[in-house]
Amino acid sequence: MFTPETSKHFVPYTDPVTGVVSYLLRNETAPLQKMCYYVSKNWSRDERYFWIVTAFPPSGWMEGSAFTAACIDFETDEIYFHPDIQGYGSCVDQDTGELYYRTDNLILKKGPRSDSPVVRIGRCPAKYRLFPGNMGTHLTFSADHKELCCDIHSGNEMYLTSLDIESGVFTEWHHRHGGWNHAQFNPVDNDLIMFAMEYWQDLKTGERKIIEYDENDHRMRTWTIRRGDPDAVLHSPLFREQTHEWWSSDGRYIYYCDVDHGVGRINYQTGEHIMLPIPYSWHAHSSEDDRYFCSDTKILPEGQAFYRGAASATMFTDIQTGKNVVMISENPALYQPDEPCVYHIDPHPRFVFNDKYVAQVTTVTGQVTVAFTPVSPLKEKTK
Repeated sequence: MFTPETSKHFVPYTDPVTGVVSYLLRNETAPLQKMCYYVSKNWSRDERYFWIVTAFPPSGWMEGSAFTAACIDFETDEIYFHPDIQGYGSCVDQDTGELYYRTDNLILKKGPRSDSPVVRIGRCPAKYRLFPGNMGTHLTFSADHKELCCDIHSGNEMYLTSLDIESGVFTEWHHRHGGWNHAQFNPVDNDLIMFAMEYWQDLKTGERKIIEYDENDHRMRTWTIRRGDPDAVLHSPLFREQTHEWWSSDGRYIYYCDVDHGVGRINYQTGEHIMLPIPYSWHAHSSEDDRYFCSDTKILPEGQAFYRGAASATMFTDIQTGKNVVMISENPALYQPDEPCVYHIDPHPRFVFNDKYVAQVTTVTGQVTVAFTPVSPLKEKTK
């Protein structure tokens, strides 16, 4: 089996500030390469297949548009390109390496090879087919692997559903007006889904809507709902801000990012709510044992407002020792504030391949690609 260290498709990169070594995927398949969204697993359990999202600038007009897909085969050291797949929002069957993905009105799956057949899993029910729309933000499997979570967007409405993979039947859990998204199954509970209030644009009036705040000036972003319950449960942040939530691997914790204070951790069963002091906390992700975190931060000049494609950096943290090490000290900005990137190229670091690597998006080569940073040396640096 090949690895990022031995594959011909990767080159080593040593961070000039910290000396941390990462392995960068060559831009052989596309000029822009990134991972699937960080809450969806995009690799096979045996570490043979790793799917990436690809794009060919300047195609695309908004985040999530004009993406295709490719799959790295670490057994043969080949990369299979899939121009027929809309890769953004997809997830991988970790047993087979097949990619489950969405179009505007279909859920499909395809194997890792380019000549693999495409199989239809489900078609959007007629009642949800109000254009514009799509079948979900990012797909996730239920704990028993029998369903997919689909937050269907139909015009200005969101229908939170689960799709039975075998029958193709959708079950509606919840309906809300507005920009609700980022729905994801709990990894151990088939009957629990987390979803988020998000910024959105009213398709009738063109008005831009913000995430709302409660009477205590806390953001009302992160919610959960149990199958069959009519009401969703709000999980408020400790402080004002809250974004980029994800489940811990054992389903006990809801994690979220607060750029000013670190990473919040809510014990779903006990209600315990603490803040982990992680210096970089624009996006973050946890190891399977909840000890290690990878995260990123924006790098902006004083007074500069954020724009997609700004410079960034990434960090690894051991919360037991309280020590950190920067993985990539600067991902250079390839775009300008007046012409931001339309491809959502934030680093979005996450642990992959049984926590052996941190995968992240990087721009250190002057193009957008995927970096694999081995975890073992990072643990040594943070002991």
